[in-house]
Amino acid sequence: MSIYSELSKKIGWDRDTKVSIPSTEEAKELHNDVLVNQSIDAFETVFRIHRFAPTADGGEDAVAMGYIHDAYTQGQIFFK
Repeated sequence: MSIYSELSKKIGWDRDTKVSIPSTEEAKELHNDVLVNQSIDAFETVFRIHRFAPTADGGEDAVAMGYIHDAYTQGQIFFK
């Protein structure tokens, strides 16, 4: 089973799970950890945010979620 599949199963699909949108700075750090360091722990955090965070309403939230989305899509390549 791929790392991606293991993390997906671990995270689950519980609709009651609440995750906050990170700050732009935190999102940049996670982005860097996934893309440069290929950190599984950072990817798990990104995956959880991507799956459960509310929709960004613009501004800083949209910027942060842009980093999260890119880290998620690039992480899929590394960890599938």
